[in-house]
Amino acid sequence: MSRQPLWRSTPSAVFPAILGLVGLGLLWRGLAEAFGFTTAVGDILLGVSAAALFYFSLAYLAKFLARPGVLAEDLRAPPGRAGLSALSMAYIVLAAGLLPFGLLAAYIWWFGLLLNAVILVYVLIADFKTRSGGRSATPFQYFTYAGLSTAPLAGVALGYSALSQALGYITLLVFVFISLKIGAKFLRSRPPAPLRPPLVMLLAPLGLFALAFGQFGPEILFLVFYILAWGVAIVLLVFARWLTSAGFTPIWGMLGFSLVVFTNMNLMAIDKGFGTIATTGAIAGALIGTPLILFIAFRVAKMWAKRDLAKKTGAAVA
Repeated sequence: MSRQPLWRSTPSAVFPAILGLVGLGLLWRGLAEAFGFTTAVGDILLGVSAAALFYFSLAYLAKFLARPGVLAEDLRAPPGRAGLSALSMAYIVLAAGLLPFGLLAAYIWWFGLLLNAVILVYVLIADFKTRSGGRSATPFQYFTYAGLSTAPLAGVALGYSALSQALGYITLLVFVFISLKIGAKFLRSRPPAPLRPPLVMLLAPLGLFALAFGQFGPEILFLVFYILAWGVAIVLLVFARWLTSAGFTPIWGMLGFSLVVFTNMNLMAIDKGFGTIATTGAIAGALIGTPLILFIAFRVAKMWAKRDLAKKTGAAVA
């Protein structure tokens, strides 16, 4: 009996790794502009990541059309929700890389926002149907509920400054609420080894808020989130071995984007005259993030090709 086509079990766990790749292209584009070398590396990475994003998006769409119920099944668990949110975030981030193409970037940006809204509605419906005990706060919720904090990356440049500000402040309130719940939960008990890597996701929204307020102000909030992001980055680096003690899992896909955001935040800080600390952060982020993101993407792609990714993440099958 022949095996089913790979697209029928396309896992949402592939999208955080792709989000990291899209962000890596944006990162190298920013590095080129900051340090005065060719943008070819960033352009190539953006091209490859965009191709991967479109391919897996179509594969997931085919899976959904074959059996629409797979969406609800993939949204049952927090990792699945974060994975599909990463899909919409990847389009929003890609729009920032496509800004030189004007109208195309705007279309991609709006598509990402609308997709994020659709996914969020499905998540809210699933949460409403879940008993209160099943709504425990997890770091995955940073992507699920605060994913629109990526909107200002391209939104401000595209002329949607007011909307970007509104989304920024709304997601900030959501972020604070989730963080308080996660903090209270962490004080009561420590997560087991397999669930420690998602803690790194805290770095992403902090950096995204810094990038947002760095564009439309107030400048003091850029400074606040810049300092917070640096503090969290240092803590995460100190406890890196503890965070990754369970070994590689597809959850690592969340790590890459956090490093991308941290690095881009420091590239913005260089433009603002933050000097050595910003330059150090940008270079360190690039040196650590580039090989890590490429490694994660390779491992996830290998798991997908061997059909292990869908099995290990419990992806729905059409």
